[in-house]
Amino acid sequence: MRRHFPRAYVRLAARVLGVLSHETRLGLVLALTQGPASVSELCDYLDLPQSNVSHHLAILRAATLVSDTRDGHFVFYQLDVATWRRLGDGFFDQLIAGADEVRLQNVHIRRTGPTSAAGHRPSRRA
Repeated sequence: MRRHFPRAYVRLAARVLGVLSHETRLGLVLALTQGPASVSELCDYLDLPQSNVSHHLAILRAATLVSDTRDGHFVFYQLDVATWRRLGDGFFDQLIAGADEVRLQNVHIRRTGPTSAAGHRPSRRA
C-alpha cells in the first residue's frame, strides 16, 4: 500500500523544492550541511558577492530552511533542523525506516552516531 501524504506536507515540500530550485540557494544549503557559516565564509565558498549571498539567505530564512545567530557583529547561518525534520518524514524514509546509508549522486549520508537503525545518529559526508 502506498503512503498517503497530508496536503500540508505536500504544500511544505512544494514550497521547499521551489526555493531549492535555484542553484545558489541549493549551493548555500549544501554548504550549510557541513556546519554553520558566516556570510563571508559562504561568499568565499560559492565565489559570489555578499549582496547576492545575503539575498538568497534571506529567501532561505523566510522559508525557514536556515536560521541565523548573532555573535557580536557577525551573523552565522545554519540549517533550521525543525523544518528539515518535517521534510525528512517523507523524503528520507529509507533513513528513518532503518537503512544506514543513502547515496544521492555526489552526497553520501551514513548514520554513525547514537540514533541510527542500530541506535546511531546520522552524519553527512560529501
